[in-house]
Amino acid sequence: MELSFTTLVPVYKALINGEMNRQEASDWAIKLDQEWDEGLHSVPPTVDVPSLSGAINMLRAADFKVSPTEYFHAPEEFLDYYNEHVKPNT
Repeated sequence: MELSFTTLVPVYKALINGEMNRQEASDWAIKLDQEWDEGLHSVPPTVDVPSLSGAINMLRAADFKVSPTEYFHAPEEFLDYYNEHVKPNT
C-alpha cells in the first residue's frame, strides 16, 4: 500500500470525533509504522517523508501519559496537528 497523509485522515478524524479511543489510534499507528519498516508500505516521491513520519508519531503518542490521569497530548492538540500538518497535505 502507498502511504500518504490521506491514509491518516480517517484515524485523525475518528480520534478527534471520539469514534476511536487513544489506545486504538496509537495501536493503529504503531502497526502501520512497523509494517512500513518491514517494507509492506511505500511512500510516493511527492510525499514529504519526515512530515508523514511526524504525523504517524503524533498518533503513536496518543495514549502517552505524564501521570496516571493526564495525557501528554491534550485532545485539542490532535485537532490542531491535523489542521496544520495533515489536512494541508491531502
